Amino acid sequence: MICLIAGNSFEAYTFAKGQFLADNEWFYPETIEILYARSNFHVLVVGTAGQNVPNNYFERLLSIAQIRGKIGRP
Repeated sequence: MICLIAGNSFEAYTFAKGQFLADNEWFYPETIEILYARSNFHVLVVGTAGQNVPNNYFERLLSIAQIRGKIGRP
């Protein structure tokens, strides 16, 4: 599973389709709460992520994604 942190959901969708990812291989976290419901995934930052939100929110989102992504890995 891949977590795509992007500027918006369309940007994440466009990136995923450009990489030939199936819909069940990636997700876009619209809120931080979505990250708390997931674990064991890789994190990719694409496009304009972080440019349209406050810097501290982007950094918090990224750090939570990195922590949650490592849960469940061997």
